[in-house]
Amino acid sequence: MAVRTRLLLTLHLVLVSPTILLADGSIAGRVAAKEDTSGLAGATITIQGTARGATANPDGTFRITGITAGTYAVTFSLVGYRREVRYGIQVEDGKETVVNVTLTQAPVQTEQIVVTASKREQSLEEVPVSISVMDATQIQQRNNLTIEDALRYVPGVNITGGQVNIRGSSGYSRGAGSRVLMLLDGVPFITGDTGELNFESIPVGQIERIEIVKGATSALYGSNALGGVVNVITKPIPEGAETYLRAYGGLYNKPSYPEWKWSTKERWYNGQAVSHSAKAGNLGVAVSVSRLLDDAYRQNDYKRRYNFYLKMREDYANAGSLTLNFGLLYQYGGQFVYWRNLDSALIPPTLQQTDNVKSIRYYASGQHNGVISQNFLISTRGIWYHNDWGYETIRAVGRTESVSDEFDVESTGTLLFDDQHTMTFGFQARYDIVQADLFGLRRGGGLALYAQDEFRWTRHLTLTVGARFDFQSIGLTTPKGQLNPKVAVLYTPIEGTAIRASFGRGFRIPSVAEAFTTASVSNLAAVPNKNLKPEHSYSYEVGFSQSLGGFVSLDAAAFQSDYWNLIEVGLTATSAGVPLVQWRNVTRARVQGYEASLRLSPFDGALQVNGGYTYVYPQDLTEKDVLKYRPRHVLYTEALVRLNPVFFGGDYRYISRVEKIDEELVNLGIIQDGDQRVPIHVVGFRVGAEVMVGTVPLTATFNVNNAFHYNYVELIANMAPPRTYVLSLEAKF
Repeated sequence: MAVRTRLLLTLHLVLVSPTILLADGSIAGRVAAKEDTSGLAGATITIQGTARGATANPDGTFRITGITAGTYAVTFSLVGYRREVRYGIQVEDGKETVVNVTLTQAPVQTEQIVVTASKREQSLEEVPVSISVMDATQIQQRNNLTIEDALRYVPGVNITGGQVNIRGSSGYSRGAGSRVLMLLDGVPFITGDTGELNFESIPVGQIERIEIVKGATSALYGSNALGGVVNVITKPIPEGAETYLRAYGGLYNKPSYPEWKWSTKERWYNGQAVSHSAKAGNLGVAVSVSRLLDDAYRQNDYKRRYNFYLKMREDYANAGSLTLNFGLLYQYGGQFVYWRNLDSALIPPTLQQTDNVKSIRYYASGQHNGVISQNFLISTRGIWYHNDWGYETIRAVGRTESVSDEFDVESTGTLLFDDQHTMTFGFQARYDIVQADLFGLRRGGGLALYAQDEFRWTRHLTLTVGARFDFQSIGLTTPKGQLNPKVAVLYTPIEGTAIRASFGRGFRIPSVAEAFTTASVSNLAAVPNKNLKPEHSYSYEVGFSQSLGGFVSLDAAAFQSDYWNLIEVGLTATSAGVPLVQWRNVTRARVQGYEASLRLSPFDGALQVNGGYTYVYPQDLTEKDVLKYRPRHVLYTEALVRLNPVFFGGDYRYISRVEKIDEELVNLGIIQDGDQRVPIHVVGFRVGAEVMVGTVPLTATFNVNNAFHYNYVELIANMAPPRTYVLSLEAKF
């Protein structure tokens, strides 16, 4: 007993003594804009090689305490400004070192701080993989209603029927499964039954930025990260009290052809959002409510959506914090699966015209960041995600429903040996409970351990090595485990230039819906496949990035992913004349391609030009064919001009004609004219103004989406939105 007591005491001292013995040195100062010396609220200050840092107050001031005596390099960064690093900062015990810094505007953000690539904060130029960032301003100016709408303008990303396709990793699987993992503030946010991404649960007005990591990231994030990660980061709670109001309305253009007309009324949508945030000492609270009423441009495709959002954060004196989130979504509306035929492109078949879907989804999540010592940070986070959804049809008696609960907890440690060497490690556990008419009663989950070591060999060369072991099950006959390694190299020969290469193994366990669905939709029937195997892949990438003077940024990459047991949905047989569909393993597949993006911001940011092009060659090696629903060419461009207080801009998206779809559904006459598809050309324009009305900042934006009223489909027999006029008004108090 005494031996065990001594061991526990020794362990306690090892873990706690670094905190007890911390000296009381500190760094304080002010971060200001070089142009007008105004304080830069929200600027991030970090001490390199340590877990210490701070965020600037509304007047730009900051103070970091508990620093051991020594010499440090301190980094100052803020979106829209060039990063500044001050070297040789001396800290002495019991004394405060004052550092005042001015930052210069830099519209092209090559030095932005991101957190998704390595599960820790690091500069964008230090990341050894391809990553894109979309901030709140870009989402606001386009009047995006959901995250799905915003992702359509990210290079390398394509959306098909609400499912995210990063670099050809995914096609369309009818709402079951995803090869892209969605995170909410770093916490997995994916449904326990269908394994899909639910964009509507997160109100766009609460988004600070979205980070998109491209390529297999299973070495850190496990299953569902086979094709990449989308991390939605919510807004921080400001220092002062703030109230935010937004109201918007949209008008759908009339159909192009008289035979498409199904309503004599104008089709509108409108929405309102209000939020309030405040701080009392170290405790901050933000609450938001919003709603959307959409008449829809297609028959029986209307939506009614209501969101509630709550965020609380407590900051501790030792730089630790506790954050709690709660979100609630209530949504109901019609269900449009596919058109009746091309002559009735906005009208569903008769059997679908009264179908409706209703869902109640809510989550509670938390994250605790603890500073064990100056060089050791532990972050523990978890979520309970509840989904209750169902649909009613005239072919069924009562309601077909699915109820699922997902519980996920993870703890990550970051050990900073110095500014040259960082280790990240942790464990994750997940448990799912599903009770559904479609899938039966299912229980599953998994455990994982992972570690990643980043070491700067020389001033210009950084090596990252990591691995993760996952043990997963969804109630299949035998649970599956897999080790996923990762290696990445980053070479920065001169400032602003980076060459990267990476290799990683990915895997994905099938979702409950893919393995166990038993359902009928129109004149189709889905049957389970209990022999479905997990997917796995090997992914490779070589990339190059270059920035010039804070107003030009170029990024290019070549990539390849080899897949085994890729899961695709397709026709398997017929029963009593009814076609049967099933999710099955494609033995071998390969996706190759390259990607380039360019960002220009001359004239001190008055003009911003962004563009991205992705080429993908998706091969089904088993069938000697191409994979379904994967366009070869995706191009996006954007231009924005700011003449304060007015801004105006436009964007263009091009997606090449998809080569392969579900031809069997067309050949059997299940979907009439389903083979009708064209290359996609979508143009949008916007104009707005940011003005002060008294002491209230007001933003007004007018958008014309699909300005040339181009008719196209992203998914078989689903006409995309026509020209749409949108007016939005926002105010902050």
